[in-house]
Amino acid sequence: MNRLTRRLLVVGIVVLVGLGAAYIAGAFEGEPCDITGTITRDGKPLAFSSEEGQFLVLFFPEPRRGRDPYRADTDRATGTFKVNGIKSGRYRVAIYMFNEKFLDDLRNKYDPNHTPLECSVTDDGQVLTIDLPKHLPQ
Repeated sequence: MNRLTRRLLVVGIVVLVGLGAAYIAGAFEGEPCDITGTITRDGKPLAFSSEEGQFLVLFFPEPRRGRDPYRADTDRATGTFKVNGIKSGRYRVAIYMFNEKFLDDLRNKYDPNHTPLECSVTDDGQVLTIDLPKHLPQ
């Protein structure tokens, strides 16, 4: 193998490694979007077990590939959420309704490891409605 061929091979490998690292880091993912939405249960506003506590909504990119989730700004009183700068694509949605003792009123049925909820973020300004069933999944 001559010197030029070796140099081209090394350059090619370096470029491929760089592109692979950029892909893993999410550099080729979708466009940033601002989304809003409402979470209801059985078509009705969310009912919390106490006046205290927190409402948390997280969007996990699919496939995950080590990327961090997006945390929504939430309004517990209205069950609404807002996420700025989320990239378009597929997501698993985790939802927590923590009471004053930090116990999840949804019994962790919608935590990141168990949630059946998925959505597609497609457009800037998109509005999502997530309706949880009256009876929690088993």
